[in-house]
Amino acid sequence: MSQTQAATVDGRVERTATTRRKILSVTRQLILEGNPDPTGNEIAGRAGVTTRTLFRHFADMEALHRSFIEDTQASAAQVMDEPFPEAPAEQWQQLLKTVINRRVRVYESLLPLYISTIWSRYRATGLGARHRDGIVRRRKRIRDILPTAIAQETALFEALDAVLSIEYWISLRRDQRLSVAAATRAVTVAVEKLTALT
Repeated sequence: MSQTQAATVDGRVERTATTRRKILSVTRQLILEGNPDPTGNEIAGRAGVTTRTLFRHFADMEALHRSFIEDTQASAAQVMDEPFPEAPAEQWQQLLKTVINRRVRVYESLLPLYISTIWSRYRATGLGARHRDGIVRRRKRIRDILPTAIAQETALFEALDAVLSIEYWISLRRDQRLSVAAATRAVTVAVEKLTALT
């Protein structure tokens, strides 16, 4: 293959990837704007492509939805897999702040998925099964950081877990319509008040 041919193929591959990313990004935007299950026509129109182009990139709406879910979960996993700072046990409050900041980033990337009807349809599938694994991982991370006195007090631990959950984040962002900064502050204050009770 000549350099010209290779450049043409590379350009095509990049355009394909760019169009796919734009379609998934538009799907996210439409959901965040209050459309929990945008149609192919709505997505294509906002993305500035024809429905024919949309369905060249995604075989059908189910394939688009699956890609949207996988893309969203991959983005969240990337944040969750960041190395956790090493710190002595007595610096647990600082580690808890790291958890809060990381969860804000993860929850913001997951927000459009969790408020969509797309997610409710897939939650019972293998993709939805990852949700349970995420809950177990979330709870373990908190338990590993907290002093034993807090971690072993069941009601207090459950209250902290609830405040640090995506469900609480959704309530703050969607139901109470708080900005990211205001929602982060609400979570931080709740965690500080709860941990100050010990």
